[in-house]
Order: sequence, then C-alpha cells, then structure tokens
Amino acid sequence: MSEDLYAMLGVSKDASQQEIKSAYRKVARKYHPDINKEAGAEDKFKKIQKAYSVLSDTDRKQRYDQFGVADDSAAGNQGGFGGFSGFEGFSSNFEGGFEDIFDTFFGGSGRSSSRSSGIAGEDLRFDMTISLEDAANGIEEDLEIYHLETDPNSQKKCGKCNGTGSIKIIQRTMLGSIQQVTTCPQCQGTGGVERKKKKKKINVKVPAGVETGNKLRVSGEGNQGVNGGQNGDLYVFITVKDHKYFEREENHIILNLNLPFTQLILGCSIEVPVLNGAATLKIPSGTQPGTTFRLKGKGIPNLQGYGRGDQYVKVSAQLPKHLNSKEKDLIKQMEQMRGEDKVRESVEEFIVK
Repeated sequence: MSEDLYAMLGVSKDASQQEIKSAYRKVARKYHPDINKEAGAEDKFKKIQKAYSVLSDTDRKQRYDQFGVADDSAAGNQGGFGGFSGFEGFSSNFEGGFEDIFDTFFGGSGRSSSRSSGIAGEDLRFDMTISLEDAANGIEEDLEIYHLETDPNSQKKCGKCNGTGSIKIIQRTMLGSIQQVTTCPQCQGTGGVERKKKKKKINVKVPAGVETGNKLRVSGEGNQGVNGGQNGDLYVFITVKDHKYFEREENHIILNLNLPFTQLILGCSIEVPVLNGAATLKIPSGTQPGTTFRLKGKGIPNLQGYGRGDQYVKVSAQLPKHLNSKEKDLIKQMEQMRGEDKVRESVEEFIVK
C-alpha cells in the first residue's frame, strides 16, 4: 500500500484512535456506494476501509509508522474488503475494518480488529420485508433465528491439542530454536467442542427512512465462537414492499389522481391519503391535467435523522367515454358559448410550444 493512509482519512500522524475513528466515519459516509453514485466511489470506499483497518490496529499502525508499508497479508486475515458487494457466502467473518452503513450513521462500535486465540463464529443473514409505512415510521420487531451454540454437555476433547485448539511447533535453525503457535490441524481450532443449532429471539429496531437494499448489523448475534472466539454478527437485509397507492423516489412519495374533468374545471377540495392518514387538497378551478401539487413534509424521513421528504400529488383528467343526449346538448351549448365551434383555419393555436 503506497498511499498515505493518514492523508486518506484526513488526519495527522499523531491523531488519537478516537480522531481516526471519527475521521473514518466521515469519509466512509461520503464515499459509501449506497450514498455516492459517482464513478470511482466504490474503489475510494474500499481504500478508506483498508486504511482504517491498518490505523485502527495498534500493531499494524506501528509497523506502518516504522516501515511505511502495511502488512496486506495481515489485512487479509482481519476481514474482508473483497466481500463488500452482497456479502456472498456469509460463512466468512466480517471482522476488522468493515463497518456497515448503519454503523456509520448510528454510531455502531464496529468489531475489534484484534483476534482472540479462538475461532470466531460465522455471520448470519436474515431477510426482512416491511411496508412503506414501516419504512417511514420505523419499526421494532422480535425475529426468530437459528444459530449455532456450543454444547455445554460436549465432553469430546481433541487428542492432538488437548482441547486448546492450538499446537506448538518448534523449528531448529542455525540460529537456534524457533517456537510457533498455530491452529490445530486435527480439530481446526475448535478443541473438539461441538455446536448445536438453537432457536432464539432477537429484538431489532429498524430506523425510519430505510429503503430496499439497506442492511442492519446486530453485533454478536450470529453463530457462537469457539474457545473464546468472538460471536458472529447478524445482518438484517431490508426489502420495502410496493405500496397500493404510492410510488417512492428517494425520500419523496408520489400519488397519481385521475379526477373528473368537471372537478378540474370548477375546482374542488378532496381528501387524499398520506402515509399517516389523510390530508385535504384544494384543487383550484381551471387546473390543467398533469398539474402536480406538493404536500410539504408528508414524505419519508431522512435516514441520517434530519429532514423529511414531501408528497407530490399529480392530477389527470377523467373524461367520460359515453354521453347521453342531454349531456351532449350541454357540452354543445358550452362549446358555442366559448366560440369553440368555429372552423379553425390552422391548428397552430392548439400546438403546445
């Protein structure tokens, strides 16, 4: 990594861990692909993640300060920058520098970049479908999930590592003996501990303003770790159902109304649905088809906690397909009164310019 990691986060070399974390959240929010659609934003975001994974780890930061390079192999062990798009697999662990958009916006602490000697539990995924009203108001629900827990009655112990999950390897060299601790190849670090699938309830609070594709991380609610390893996380993926009346555009909602042409001509007051009930909309006389009215603040709250979108009501004219003889006579009378029954020499006056 040849880039200046401190410059990438916009901090000085003597910045504290709190200053580094605060700067990271700021630039991560700016370049997060869910927020920033500009070309190159995703690459920039990945570099920011990688810079933070180094500078937030005391040992890696010290090596970087001393030698000017980051240990990318260590970064590979600390989590996944390659798993950014979609969280495919979910058997891998999102440790180290990765923080979800919800952590960035709502102050999640993220996961420690230091690893225990045990095996971390796997992350889990839950797909949650909510209504547009729930997305606008926020929702709190208890989810039932299955996860793996260590079996307290498990008496099985790995004979190779005696249940510790690791073994010592001694290599003799010309300079002396080198001792190395590594994961036990026989039990893969579990020490022989068994895990069983169990059901549990998780309380999840979904904030107002979410949309399809947002994901919420619930720290430590994934599969249980082994031999002191940290638990995995639960990732809740949000899908917002299509609404019967409304269309959504970012934080705004749109309602299409097809009104009788007489109401557009004469004007009227009409009650229209909004996300939290109903509101009265005044249609002035002579309103043209295609006119859009704005109901300020009747849209969806901003996910970051400030402001709210609007509701837009677009009206069109509902023309009768069939008229009785009396209705036709009335229309003809109005046509004559307005002088619209005369033969036009040119259609130019009807052309929209």
